[in-house]
Amino acid sequence: MEDSSLIKIEPKRKLSTFVIPDNTHFIRHFLNNKYKKNEHTAKSYEIDIKEFFKVNMVEDITLNDIKAVTVFDVEDYIIGLIDLGRASSTIHRKVSSLSSLYKWLLKYQDNSRNISLIQFNPFNNMSDVKPTLTHDDTEFLSRDEAALLLNSIGTESITDLRNKAIIGLALITGARKSEILNIKLKHITNILGYDVIRVTRKRGKKDLIKINTHVKDLIMEYINRTGRSIETNQEDYLFIGHSSNKQNGEKLNPATLNKIISNYCCKFNINKKIKVHSLRHTAITIAIQKGASLEKVQAFAGHESAYTTARYVHSINKLQDNAGDLIDVFED
Repeated sequence: MEDSSLIKIEPKRKLSTFVIPDNTHFIRHFLNNKYKKNEHTAKSYEIDIKEFFKVNMVEDITLNDIKAVTVFDVEDYIIGLIDLGRASSTIHRKVSSLSSLYKWLLKYQDNSRNISLIQFNPFNNMSDVKPTLTHDDTEFLSRDEAALLLNSIGTESITDLRNKAIIGLALITGARKSEILNIKLKHITNILGYDVIRVTRKRGKKDLIKINTHVKDLIMEYINRTGRSIETNQEDYLFIGHSSNKQNGEKLNPATLNKIISNYCCKFNINKKIKVHSLRHTAITIAIQKGASLEKVQAFAGHESAYTTARYVHSINKLQDNAGDLIDVFED
């Protein structure tokens, strides 16, 4: 059986580009590199890769398995996902995950000896098979709904206090789910008199998010109630589990965060499908409605492209300054 840790070059010398440090499996090495940039993305990649190759661990996948995949296998895979009713965005993400693995493997080549690990990426150029990508409008809250949600949450229990701090942080900063989950106590600081939190944006970009006094007070009360301090527990994740299951004291997972928000909306009769991204959308929308410039909103949201921010502005302008408002065909 072929060595699944990557590839062995038996002639006189080994190619350093084919050697994986500490004898790590090649896909695990790929995922470890992704993990350094974005933990959530790396976990999604791993799930997608294991699903496609039908294995429990990526270490069970060999280089021969990688080479055996054809465009027909990929087409069948995509059609199968469509038949299962998977969202177009989910299908595109899964194909992108697998394509990224193949693109990474294509780098491992040696021109002097005409050696390469793989020759072709079967997940590339699948636009004719992939479903048309649709962007369903994300539900978000009005300013009044956001205030209702936040102010209705008590702080008597440790979980309610934690959840109120999470929701307040999301509404005030527009932070992404992964950014919130990965905050450690050492990331909370003060710069030039402003309370800020250091976060890691998409593609590993480091950034600062400013928090107001209300959110800072909630966070500090939560830290104190958990018996911790920023000085002595710097490596602790800020938001942790408080149940008797295995998550007690551990970092929250993404699914838990969305469930928390959904439960509160149901409790307070907010009849919308609200997730962490919905709170981010809410924060951006309120900032635009209050007159924040495109440049300020882009920096606030951590958007890499002004085009992404402009989509929010366009959606709001389309409602506030609508051509239909000029059409008067009804009698008074």
